[in-house]
Amino acid sequence: MKVLVASVETELYRGFALSVVTETADGELKIFPGHAPLLAVLRPGLLRIYCPADHKYPKGRQDMMLISGGYLEVQPGSVTVLADAFERIGDIDAAKAKRIVDQARETFRLAAPTEADKALLELEMAIARLRLARKYPTHG
Repeated sequence: MKVLVASVETELYRGFALSVVTETADGELKIFPGHAPLLAVLRPGLLRIYCPADHKYPKGRQDMMLISGGYLEVQPGSVTVLADAFERIGDIDAAKAKRIVDQARETFRLAAPTEADKALLELEMAIARLRLARKYPTHG
C-alpha cells in the first residue's frame, strides 16, 4: 500500500509499506493492505512503517518517527498521515529530550488555565520523545 507522511511544511515519507502502526486517540492502530477506510485522530507517539524488501534492504526495514499528533486517513491502497510535527527516531538525543521534559513539566506546572491544554500537549510530546530515545538507544 502507498504511504504518505507529511506536515503543512514538508513531506517526510512517501513510499510503499507492508503495514503501518501508530497511536490514535483510541489506542494502537495496525493497518495492513485491505484495511477498511478510516479517519483517526493521532496522539503524540511512535509511527512505524514496515517497508518491503528491496535491493538495499533484502529483509525489509522499519522506518520509525515520532509524531506530535495529527490525523490519519486510510483509503483502499493508501495511508496518509498528516502530522502537526515529526522527527525521525535517529535524530532524537536522549539528554536533550530529558531537558525538554523537565522544561515542559515546569511550563505545565506554571501554566495559566487558558494555556494548560497547550502545555499538556507539549509535555506529552516531550515524554514520548524521551521514552523513544530510551527505548531505541542505538538510534540517538
